[in-house]
Amino acid sequence: MKLAEHCGRMLAEHGDAEPRLHVLDGDLADSDGAFPFANRHPERFLMAGIAEQNMVSVAAGMAEAGRLPWVFSFAAFLCYRAYDQIRICLSQARQPVALVGSHAGGLSGRNGKSHAAPNDLALMMSLPGLHVWAPGDRADVELAVRTLLAAPAPAYVRCPRTPIDTGLPGHAAATRWLLPRRPVVIASAGMASHWALAAARQLAAGGLDVGVLHCLRLRPAPALADELSAAERIFVVEDHATFGGLASLIHGLGLGAPVTALGWPDDFSGKSGSDEQLLAAHGLSAEHLAHRIAGALAPRARR
Repeated sequence: MKLAEHCGRMLAEHGDAEPRLHVLDGDLADSDGAFPFANRHPERFLMAGIAEQNMVSVAAGMAEAGRLPWVFSFAAFLCYRAYDQIRICLSQARQPVALVGSHAGGLSGRNGKSHAAPNDLALMMSLPGLHVWAPGDRADVELAVRTLLAAPAPAYVRCPRTPIDTGLPGHAAATRWLLPRRPVVIASAGMASHWALAAARQLAAGGLDVGVLHCLRLRPAPALADELSAAERIFVVEDHATFGGLASLIHGLGLGAPVTALGWPDDFSGKSGSDEQLLAAHGLSAEHLAHRIAGALAPRARR
């Protein structure tokens, strides 16, 4: 199941007991996860059409009137087309509207670059007061939804196009260790945590143990400095450009450990192709990641 659809199912269930909950959609409910709410609570579902700027503005007005609006669309349309409305109506006005951006990241399948969003975090994490979540499994989605319903805030929940049915190790939290702390750490977020975990297991098979830290909530920033304080080398694997996402966030912590960003190249706008083809072509498959990390550590191992 797609994580955005799981989000829509959760909202549909919570909508039974919460009459203030509304969902707005940008004409993509059958693809972006909103249809479970639309089917269960049609009187509180608004099909806004291909008009993302208006949709976010309407949602902000609903929030001002005491409703709890959630807005669904593809990340490529929601983050970029409606960015000014998100900046003013949500970030500056602090209206508690939750945005669910499906099809986020660089894996857009046959849709190609027009539907890819490999640098959405760079936009959304730069906005004051906007909470940013990057779930990697269903438990992450459930925590994000519960948190935002209990304490409504302007928020962006980033979900990939690719269905994710495999849970990550451990219990959902703002940050959690998927593999125990080690001097060498892979930090990751969202779907890329599955890539990081697969790469770490390949490295372990070759005799190199690394820790894997999954970051669910990127804003407000969790205690990343504490989690990474003992790291001697940090690799950041993310379904995002190497600038402006989690790697940039960790760079900004001023830790002593070198930080290497492993994400989509900065000149990558998205391409058509299968997930496997795109990951392999850009060095993000488990095999490529393991090779790149092992290669970067080779001088260290020889000392």
